[in-house]
Amino acid sequence: MKRRDFFRTAAPLGLYPVLSGSLPMRTLAATSPFLFDPCDVTDRSMVIIFLNGGNDIMNTLVPLNQLSEYAQVRPDIRLPESSLITLDGTLPDNRQLGLHPSLTGFKNLYDEGMLNIVQRVGYELPNKSHFKALDNWLTGSGGAQQNLPTGFMGRFLQDRYPGYNGNPFLGEPDPLGILFGSMNKTGFHTFEQHSYEINLSGQDPAGFFSLISSLSGQPIMNIPDTEQGEMLRHIAEIENSVNVYAQRISETFNNGLNSSAAYPNSSLGNQLKTIARMLNGGSRTKLFMATTGGFDTHVNEVLEDDTTTGNHANLMKNVGDSVKAFQDDLVAMSLDSNVVTVIFSEFARKIIQNDSLGTDHGTLGSIFVVGKGVEGGVLGDNINIEEQDNQGAAHPSQLQNDYRSVFASLMQNWLGASDTSLDATFLSPAYYASLPTLINTNNIVPSSCYHEPDTPIVCACVQVKLLLEGLYDDSTQTMRTTLNDNGLLPMQQPYGTSPFNYSGMETVATLPADVVDWVLLELRDAEDLNIVVARKAVLLKDNGFVVEADGIPGVIFDGVTDGSYHLAVFHRNHLGVISSEPILVNAPSFIYDFTKSDLTASGEAQLKKVGMAWCMMAGDSDGNNLIDNRDFNISEQNDGQSAVYHTADLNADGEVNAADYDLWFENRSKLGELK
Repeated sequence: MKRRDFFRTAAPLGLYPVLSGSLPMRTLAATSPFLFDPCDVTDRSMVIIFLNGGNDIMNTLVPLNQLSEYAQVRPDIRLPESSLITLDGTLPDNRQLGLHPSLTGFKNLYDEGMLNIVQRVGYELPNKSHFKALDNWLTGSGGAQQNLPTGFMGRFLQDRYPGYNGNPFLGEPDPLGILFGSMNKTGFHTFEQHSYEINLSGQDPAGFFSLISSLSGQPIMNIPDTEQGEMLRHIAEIENSVNVYAQRISETFNNGLNSSAAYPNSSLGNQLKTIARMLNGGSRTKLFMATTGGFDTHVNEVLEDDTTTGNHANLMKNVGDSVKAFQDDLVAMSLDSNVVTVIFSEFARKIIQNDSLGTDHGTLGSIFVVGKGVEGGVLGDNINIEEQDNQGAAHPSQLQNDYRSVFASLMQNWLGASDTSLDATFLSPAYYASLPTLINTNNIVPSSCYHEPDTPIVCACVQVKLLLEGLYDDSTQTMRTTLNDNGLLPMQQPYGTSPFNYSGMETVATLPADVVDWVLLELRDAEDLNIVVARKAVLLKDNGFVVEADGIPGVIFDGVTDGSYHLAVFHRNHLGVISSEPILVNAPSFIYDFTKSDLTASGEAQLKKVGMAWCMMAGDSDGNNLIDNRDFNISEQNDGQSAVYHTADLNADGEVNAADYDLWFENRSKLGELK
C-alpha cells in the first residue's frame, strides 16, 4: 500500500475505534457499468440499518398466494387486500408479495431496480430472546455455532488489517466503522480490542466533536517514569486519538451538504441524513450502522378500526421514507455508486396474532438490500403460513437463506473480501457455501480483485493543533484565511531565509481554501533540546490543525526512528513554542494540542489566552524569539502597506496598520523560551 493511499485511524476514549473505519443509486442500465476500475473499491461503503424489536414481516410483506390463510391467522390485524401494494406481478406465485401500504418508498426503489428482498432468512435453532437473537446476528452465531465471543464485522475488519492494534496508522482517514444511537457494539468486538468502531450516539457530529474535545480538560503533564505513569501515558494517547477522530468526523460533516431529499424528521431519518452528509464531505468509512426502535409490537400493532394505520404503519412509513430519501440524496450527490444499504431485524414475529392486536416473538424474517449496485428482485419463497412451530411462528425448517450467507455475499461481491477473509469472518464455510446473488454483474468485484490482508503502514507521524493570536476569532473558533482568499500566500514554504534557514522544498500547486499560512515544525531530542532531529514546513488550517503540502492531515517525519521527542513550532511573526513534554512518534498518529492550556508549552506564559483557547503570541516580526523594538521598527517601516505577505502583518489581513501595532504593544518585551 502506498503511503498516501490511506490515512490514519485512531482509538477513541471509552468509545473505541472500529478497526477504526468501520464499521460504514439510480436505476442501472444493464449495459452501462459505473465501476471503471473493478479492483478499486476503496470508496465503497455499506450502511446497515437495524430494526430493533423484531419487525412483523408478515404484515410488511403479505404473501399474496396465501391471502385466505393470512386472513384466518390474523383476523383482527390483517391488512385489507385492497390496501396492499403489489410488488411485482411478474414474480412466481410463491414469491408474489403485497407491500404494506406505507412502504411506497420501497416500491419505488424496487421499480428502479435498486431493492432486493431476501426471504426466509435466519439460522438453525433460532432464539426468540431479543438480546440473544441480536447477539447471534452480530457475532455470526446460530445453529451449531454458538456463543461466539467476537463480532463478525470486527473479524472481517481485523482480517483486512491484521496489524491493527487500536492505534492510528497510515490508512483510511476515517474510522472504519461508525455506530449511531444506542446500537449494540457486539458486532465489532474482537479478542484484541473491546470493539472496532466509534459510537456516535447522536445525529450531530459537530456536537460530537465539541463533546469529545472537551472530555479531558487539562492535558496530562509531568508523567512519572513508573508503572502508573505508563497507564497515564496510555490514557493520554487514547485521548489524543479521540481528538483525531472527533476532528475528522466533524470535518466531514461540516464540509458536506445534503441535497433537497425529503427525509422524515425522525431519528432514523436524521441518522441517514447525517451519513449522507458525511459521505458528501469526504468520509470513507466502510461500515455505518444506524438503528431505529419500536418494533416489539406485542400490543396495538394496528388500530382496530383501520389496520392500515397504527404503530406498525408508522414504523413502516418511517423506514420506507427514510431509506428512499437516503437513496435520493446519494443520487443527487453522485454518491449512489458507492453505497449499499442493508436492513434487518433480530427476528420476525409469529405468523399468528395475539389477543392484544399485536404479535409475539417469531423466527424467520427478511433482509432488504438497497443500492445502485444491487441485483433487484426477490430471493427466497414466501413463508408458508401453514408450517408453524408449536408456538405459531414460522417453523425453522422453512429456512432458505442463512443471514451469514447474505452478509458474506455483500462482503465479497461488494467490498472485495476473499474466500480466506470470509473464512476468518464467519469461521465455518457451511454457513455461506452458497452465496446469494445480491450485486449485479456490472458491479460485482471479480475474484482477481479480492483484497489481501493489508498490514497498516507505521511511520513517524504526529498531529498538531495550534492557533495564532490576531488571526483567531473566539466567536467562530477559527482563524481568518484572508491571505489565502486574496492570493497572497506563497506556493513554496517561506522559511528558507534567516533566522530559520530551512532548506526544505515543500511546494503546492494549489492551496486548500481553509489554509491560513505555513508553519515550521521541528522534532528535538527528548534529552537534549538543542539537538534538532527533523524539520518540516506544513500548512496550517483555519481550525488549528496542520496538513502536509499534499493536503493529508498529520505530519510524517521520514527517517525518524520511533520514540519520544519534543515538538517545536515556529511561525514567521509569532513567538515559537516547544512542547512541555516529549511526544511519542511511532505508529499512533499522536495529536499534540497547544490550544488547551499554557502548560502545553515549555516555559512560563508562552501562550496567550484568547477567549477560551490558547494561542501563539503575535509580534516577533524578525523571528528572533523576542518581541522588542526591532519588531516595532519593522512594523513602522512598512506601515500602510496593503495586499502584502509580510512579517509586519501580525494579524494576517494583508495590511500593515495600527491593528498590528496594537498586537505588538500588548506583547512587547516577551521572550520565547525555546531551549
